[in-house]
Amino acid sequence: MSRVPLTRKGFDAMRVSVIHTADDIVREHIVNKSVVMFDILRASSTISTALANGCQEVIPVVEVDEALAIASRLPEDTCILGGERSAVKLPGFHLGNSPLEYTPEVVAHKTVILTTTNGTKAIRRAAGEDGVVLIGSLLNYSAVAHKLFAAEQDILLACAGTRGKFSLEDTFAAGLVVAELVQLWYSRHNAAPEESCSPQADPVPIYAEEVPVLPENGLLLEDAAVAALRLAEAYRHKPLRALYDALHGQKLAQMGLSIDLNFCAQLNLYDVVPVYREGKITCL
Repeated sequence: MSRVPLTRKGFDAMRVSVIHTADDIVREHIVNKSVVMFDILRASSTISTALANGCQEVIPVVEVDEALAIASRLPEDTCILGGERSAVKLPGFHLGNSPLEYTPEVVAHKTVILTTTNGTKAIRRAAGEDGVVLIGSLLNYSAVAHKLFAAEQDILLACAGTRGKFSLEDTFAAGLVVAELVQLWYSRHNAAPEESCSPQADPVPIYAEEVPVLPENGLLLEDAAVAALRLAEAYRHKPLRALYDALHGQKLAQMGLSIDLNFCAQLNLYDVVPVYREGKITCL
């Protein structure tokens, strides 16, 4: 089990926060932070796959009518409509929300206009009026963590959730990013996680003054980030189990979409980092 880096309150550190549903995001959470959105099943996995397969850009929209209106203004041979409601492909759309549909043959050099039940709404909410949001998944979590670490800003890992409720798979992915950030911090300071904190970092009664203080640019993990980290440690070597344990994963499996779970459970298949800015998602 990785030790959690500790820092004294008020010390200059990179603060890592996790929010479990998009509905919980308010402006104060995202100002002056690097923000990542996770919707593992399946929007963020689909977006990552589309861009890895040569898609020019993804335009995430909340409503079906908005998607149709945007498509009507673009040349027909340059855009693809993708979307679902309750995991079912929308009538008249080219594709649903399975990442396996977004092959190079289909999406290369195209604009994908995407609307989903949870994910696209979560992206827009996480961005606020004019913000920038990275898109994270199991497929690219290491690349995302490296970008976050290099930015040296406070971090918000925003889980889409499912219809306003906690989603195990999203928090698992957020926890993997936290774990990677911890490893990057220790690598920067040439120390092993098991040795970097004093014995007082173990869960024993100690006073705040006795907590070890990390050097400049340390990490401060809020409680939700620590919880996500521990969840990631539990599932790290069995990511597919995490998706099947999740209620939404069970729903997809019951709908005959186990193949999507198998695909979305792959760790670090891509090194792309999708970024949403000014209404569009491209590769960072």
